[in-house]
Amino acid sequence: MKAHPILDYPYRWIPTSALIIFLIIIQIILLHYYAHTTWIPALVDGVTTVGWFAALTYLAWIVINFSSIPETGMVTAIVGLLLWLAGSFMICDIMVRIIGLSYISYTYTIPFRLLFGIPAWIAITLWYRLTLKDNESEESDFIPSNEQKEEPKPEQQEYIDRVTIKDGSRIHLVKVEDILYIQACGDYTTLITPTGEHIKEQTMKYFETHLPPNNFVRIHRSTIVNVAQISRVELFGKETYQVLLKNGIKLRVSLTGYRLLKERLGL
Repeated sequence: MKAHPILDYPYRWIPTSALIIFLIIIQIILLHYYAHTTWIPALVDGVTTVGWFAALTYLAWIVINFSSIPETGMVTAIVGLLLWLAGSFMICDIMVRIIGLSYISYTYTIPFRLLFGIPAWIAITLWYRLTLKDNESEESDFIPSNEQKEEPKPEQQEYIDRVTIKDGSRIHLVKVEDILYIQACGDYTTLITPTGEHIKEQTMKYFETHLPPNNFVRIHRSTIVNVAQISRVELFGKETYQVLLKNGIKLRVSLTGYRLLKERLGL
């Protein structure tokens, strides 16, 4: 199972915790001024019900992660919302029956709970789906097409040591070791060197198979990088990782590209 998109990235914990605290404060204020409850029952209600909501969203991630059915997100949102309302009712009932706090009727608070819960559940389930879709897209970055699969592989691969680029009446000879990285540009590719950029009418697949594999790695479907130019590899949001080149340029790394890069760097 893929790790939760929040728990898997430590830098997201702080804004997420701040958002939870903000939601608790909003619910306490609504309970106090809308439902006219005292501060202590409103505090207990706000902390426990928002905490219960957060726990359900984690369970929703597990369900959506294991299911490939498109309707799962909507069903999970409806079931999760009902469970949240049921849990909120139990919390309110415990406050009155067991703790003995004076509290208003639960039904009186349902409208603003729905006003808070419905948009939140829809937003969370959509975010989960988009996150999984992005991960699947990253994993398929280097899957060849059927046409490419049918092409016979050469018995012995010859690697190039320079690239010839025609620019009008001039011809540039770019040494392979001078290439910082290569960027896909439609049916063309752009070779970035310390002295400038050069457009070549060749595919990424061509450079991936003809550049020395010990020196170049395809870190993304649109990027091939010169390993010697990498300064460091760092964590970067849901895109997982990025590489920082010696000249300060940052390049996105897909999940598949990161695995290839780790193998090439011996990490």
